[in-house]
Amino acid sequence: MPTTPAPFLHWNVETHASLIRRNCSAVMETAHHFGAPMTARGNGGLILVTSGAAWAGGATLSVYGATKAFDLLLAESLWAEWHEAGVHVLGLVLGRTDTPSLRRTLKGKDGASLGELADPNDVAEAALEHLAHGPVWIYGSADPTGASPLGMLSRRDAVLLRSRSWSAKSS
Repeated sequence: MPTTPAPFLHWNVETHASLIRRNCSAVMETAHHFGAPMTARGNGGLILVTSGAAWAGGATLSVYGATKAFDLLLAESLWAEWHEAGVHVLGLVLGRTDTPSLRRTLKGKDGASLGELADPNDVAEAALEHLAHGPVWIYGSADPTGASPLGMLSRRDAVLLRSRSWSAKSS
C-alpha cells in the first residue's frame, strides 16, 4: 500500500489496484450492503470519508486522488437517490487530519512540524452533527456545504496548484 505521495510509475500496478480496492470497491460494497436495509426501512445514515485530494488531480496523487473523487461522487449520487427515502448520506471531505496514515505519510520530513491537524474526534462529531446536511460537508471550511475551494480555477490551473502544494509538502 502506498504510504507516501509518489509519482505514478513509482508504485507497481498491484499497489495501485490494492488502493482502488480499499478506497473504491470496499466503500461501494459497504454502501450497497448497508444501503439496502436502510432504504427498505426508510431511515439510516451513511458517511463516506473523502479528501481534498478529490477536488483536482495532481502530481504524486494520481490514484489516491482518483479514489477520493470516486468516493465524493458516490456520496453525492447516493444522497440524491436516498434522501427522499429517509436515508442521510454525507460525503465528508477532510483536509489534514491527525491520522496514523497521515503521520506515516509525513514521517521523516527532517523533523519538521506536521503543522495544524484536525483532531479525528472533532471530525467525527462534526460529521455526525451534519449528517442530515448532505450531500457534502467540507470539514474546517468557511463554506462547508459549498463548492470546491478550487472551483473558480480552470481545471488546468487547479491541477497545477494541487501539484505544487503536494510537491512542497513532500520535499
